[in-house]
Order: sequence, then structure tokens, then C-alpha cells
Amino acid sequence: MAAQRILVIEDEAGAREALKSLLDEEGYTVATAESGLRGLERVSDFHPDTVVCDFYLPDIDGLQVLRAVRALSESGITVIVITAGCGGDEAEKTLRSEADFFFQKPLDLRRFRDVLQSSRGNGTARAAVAV
Repeated sequence: MAAQRILVIEDEAGAREALKSLLDEEGYTVATAESGLRGLERVSDFHPDTVVCDFYLPDIDGLQVLRAVRALSESGITVIVITAGCGGDEAEKTLRSEADFFFQKPLDLRRFRDVLQSSRGNGTARAAVAV
């Protein structure tokens, strides 16, 4: 079976490279993007199984990315949103209901790995939450 393809959308270079390195070490095929719009372009050309997206991005936020990925994808891309905070209770409630998984920073790496292994890019775990 081919390695799961994961797209990391994160504007902070250090965090983006750390996630990429972690996922590379785990044997995933990884692509990265530094903004939401660039991430959506990568969805179209990289065809990820899973998108890991920061909520705060310089152009569009993680919720907009999540909704655009859902609109672009007929194959059920798993979307994991990560954030240090997401602009209030209402935004967090919306993310928790729409994302497949939602993680607060700093990441619990063990739980993050477990989620990646269990999701395998099938988009079936909507509304599951990891904090």
C-alpha cells in the first residue's frame, strides 16, 4: 500500500518544517504550503489523503480552508485543524463540528500520531475531537 499523503498548511516556517520532519520520519509522503490559498492549490496538484491545517493563516483562515477542501474533494480528505486559539468560543465550536479532528497547540504528538494512523485519509471521523 502506498504511503498516506499528507499536506501541511502552516504559515510559521519552524512549525511547518517540524511537522514535515515528524511526518517524514513516520513514513508519510508530505507536501507543505505556507498559506491557505497555496494549500488549496496543493490539494489540487498533490491529492492528499489528509490535510493538517493551522487555523491562523496570513490570507484565509483554517475554517475557510476546511470548507474549500470539502468542496474540492469528492474522495473524503481527512482534515485536521491545529491552533493555539481560534478566535472565540463560536469559532472553536464550528471547527469542532466541521473538522475531522481539532488539536490545540502544543500538539500531543502521541495522540496526533494515533489520529493519523486511524484516519488513513478516509474522512470518516468527522466531529471527532482531540485536544
